[in-house]
Amino acid sequence: MYTTLIFFHLLGSFAFVLGHGASIAVSFRLRKETSRERIAALLDVSSWGITFMYIGLLVLIVAGVILGFTTNSWGTWWLWVSIVLLVLVMGAMYGIASPYYKGIRALTGAKIPKSAQAKAEATATEGLLETLPTSWRPTALALVGGVGLAVIIWLMVARPA
Repeated sequence: MYTTLIFFHLLGSFAFVLGHGASIAVSFRLRKETSRERIAALLDVSSWGITFMYIGLLVLIVAGVILGFTTNSWGTWWLWVSIVLLVLVMGAMYGIASPYYKGIRALTGAKIPKSAQAKAEATATEGLLETLPTSWRPTALALVGGVGLAVIIWLMVARPA
């Protein structure tokens, strides 16, 4: 049972990182795009990656919670630090990426969920597209996500006392 749970925890982690990888690749590629149609298409690819990421996150969390019980790890500090760090990193990445890219979606005609359309259109100004080539967001997202992930992996592997 333990090996199966580890497998699903790692599989979920892989899907989570793979989905993020698609989105971060898109965010760096957008720096070179000028065509609204290509920008919209790339943002749609990023949306697919984010959907894949959330599926991986679900598998990762379910397997991780069960592992926490089967290994009696809920009383360890490293597990709680990992959980808090995951929430903080995801919150930071959402805060950095979401408003900016939703505005760009609105300007380029990329798909936007109906629930987010009004907010996206409110942040969409014509000058927003001109910020793509020099945007700090791809670098910030890669650093926040990469460093956060590295620390979480270290905590999961080392399980410091």
